[in-house]
Amino acid sequence: MNFRNKLVILFICFIPFIGISQEVLTGVAQNAAIVKAAKKGIPVRAVSAVKLPFLEDFSNYTGYPGSDKWLDRQGYVNRGFAIYPPSIGVVTLDALDEYGQIYAHAIRNPFPADTLTSNLIRLDSNFNQHRPMQVGDSLYLSFYYQPAGSSQNPSAGGWEIVGDNPEHSDKLVLEFGYSTGNIVFAGFLFGEYTIEEGQYYSAGDSVENPFLPGTYYVFENDAYSGQTILIPSDSLFEEEFVWNEVWSSNGCKVNDWLAENPLQYFKQVMIPITDEQYFRDNFQFRFRNFASLDQDNWTGGNIVGWSSNCDQWNIDYIRLDINRTKNDLYPNDVAFVSPSISTLTEYQSMPWNQFRASDMVTKFHNDLSNLSNSTKNTYYTFDIVKNHQQTIYVSPLNNENASPYYPNGLHTYENHANPSLQMEYEYDGADSAVFTITHVFSMVGGNDICKSNDTSVFEQKFYNYYAYDDGTAEAGYCLLSTMVNPQASLAVKFTLAEPDTLQAVRFWFNHTLNDENVAPFTLMVWDDNNGFPGNVLYELPSQLPDYEDDYLDFVAYYLDEPLAVSGTFYVGFFQNHDIQLNLGFDQNNDARGKFFYRTAADWYESFYKGAPMIRPVLGKSFDHSSVHPYNLTDIKIYPNPTHDKLYVQYDAEVENLSYQILNIYGQCLETEQLQSGAISLADYAEGIYFIRLFSNNQPVKTEKIIKH
Repeated sequence: MNFRNKLVILFICFIPFIGISQEVLTGVAQNAAIVKAAKKGIPVRAVSAVKLPFLEDFSNYTGYPGSDKWLDRQGYVNRGFAIYPPSIGVVTLDALDEYGQIYAHAIRNPFPADTLTSNLIRLDSNFNQHRPMQVGDSLYLSFYYQPAGSSQNPSAGGWEIVGDNPEHSDKLVLEFGYSTGNIVFAGFLFGEYTIEEGQYYSAGDSVENPFLPGTYYVFENDAYSGQTILIPSDSLFEEEFVWNEVWSSNGCKVNDWLAENPLQYFKQVMIPITDEQYFRDNFQFRFRNFASLDQDNWTGGNIVGWSSNCDQWNIDYIRLDINRTKNDLYPNDVAFVSPSISTLTEYQSMPWNQFRASDMVTKFHNDLSNLSNSTKNTYYTFDIVKNHQQTIYVSPLNNENASPYYPNGLHTYENHANPSLQMEYEYDGADSAVFTITHVFSMVGGNDICKSNDTSVFEQKFYNYYAYDDGTAEAGYCLLSTMVNPQASLAVKFTLAEPDTLQAVRFWFNHTLNDENVAPFTLMVWDDNNGFPGNVLYELPSQLPDYEDDYLDFVAYYLDEPLAVSGTFYVGFFQNHDIQLNLGFDQNNDARGKFFYRTAADWYESFYKGAPMIRPVLGKSFDHSSVHPYNLTDIKIYPNPTHDKLYVQYDAEVENLSYQILNIYGQCLETEQLQSGAISLADYAEGIYFIRLFSNNQPVKTEKIIKH
């Protein structure tokens, strides 16, 4: 996913009580991919109105909604958050804004969150018959929707479902609207006004508005000399829009739907458009969701870093067209339902030199569906291309009838749903390789109304790292200890085919609300002890969660010296506090049995289905330019401990240094440019702090300091 890998998005608060061992899954309070996309600027939006038919199934792209059909950017097009959608890809409405951040106005009561607004649509004319639109043209809007999440019942598989279900007070709304053509007052622009020296105003006093002569500004509060206030500087006007609610659903649970019908992962809604006020050349429709930010936890108190994204709705297969009826529920379409899987048995990615034939799957698995109400003759094939240029395999074309999803379920014909992979990758001695696997499932003949969902592509990457995750964080993984002196460790297991060298460990840390998870941890490497982490092979203390704009938002933490490893080893972290570090957690791949946690003396296998987003980097020394190491040897901080001042010594090529002072809980106390190389700690109490140095706004060094 290029935009909103989320990422993303879950809030589960279950604590398995195994002694005092406790794991926590949270949502994610920032979508890193959307943040990156937002920095690239807003794409140009379509200016001409869309003609019927309007069909959007979100199958051929991810990220922001496509500008050819959609006006705004708050929805998130993805392939990872829905459970068995009608076709591959959905748009998700949640509690994150278009910049990937939790809405600034988010509260615990329902608040307006995302909006998905169509571009202008021509409903003024029936272009087939070259006349104005009429009620008799039988115009319908249909769509499928699904609340995220499920009941929190492990025996029912609830812990294996992605998403947080909206509470009953939350809501998904559909509105129809149009512009009236009128221009109406929308508010003011504001300018800064500084109170003159020696001047003082009490509440109720007034002053002539310097921006709008002849008008006066009335103070609502006392204002003092030198204080800067905002005063209206100009009027804002905008087009007048009429919006009418035509449908809504309160929050609910997928499991309740499945109790009614085991195939009802999504519900379809049919809305007839019979009101002639909408038969115009600037008709629009929009979906809106109302979310409520849940900040509670299982103790009824507050755990730092728990506040996160929540209350997702997934929407798919939106159709607006004439000549439809209320029974037009089954589009003439066959489709992929879920993304393609890795060609590796255990990993999503691994070092090319570590690959062996035994690492390869012998079969794929495809989730396929016939959305129509009649049996369709379909074919399936796939091909594999190496390094984007060399075709190395094409599977035989295989035809078979596919029964309708209702009432038969997914298409399960073995050669389509579980095709054999009768070839092997051949290691060629190169540093890396990429294999692109393109799967095609399509209708033979007929009038398939949506071809884009007939193809699913997976890139099998062999670089210099191991990964159980697919690079998308649907949730946040945290450890919580109830000990008086809390200690917790997470370890992820990897097994080498031949001895190698560990250079770094890449972590994906989620942003949390107000970055409350910025707290120190120790990077750890262990050997194996009968299937559990054993002796400590390496530790790198005083590290802090960080976020990288490049390389899929993983940050590399480099070892002081490369570490020789062989056989089975484990990488992870140790923390001695109860601040939740909030590590990215991929819920679409299952690494259970491969990662372990400890909050007391013993290690335990995780309860949760998913994969912590930790990747060991192996092989020869490599370029550090893509991610910034913490401990550069050309920057020295001294004296440490100190009573008053810290001095920073650095080489001339280290540019534009700035610094942050953080307390032991990771809270930022000070952020400044480094002017003279000296930093005063005179105003700080005695204790332990952390200093983070940045060069051109990129982190270059973090060090624990002691003030005595």
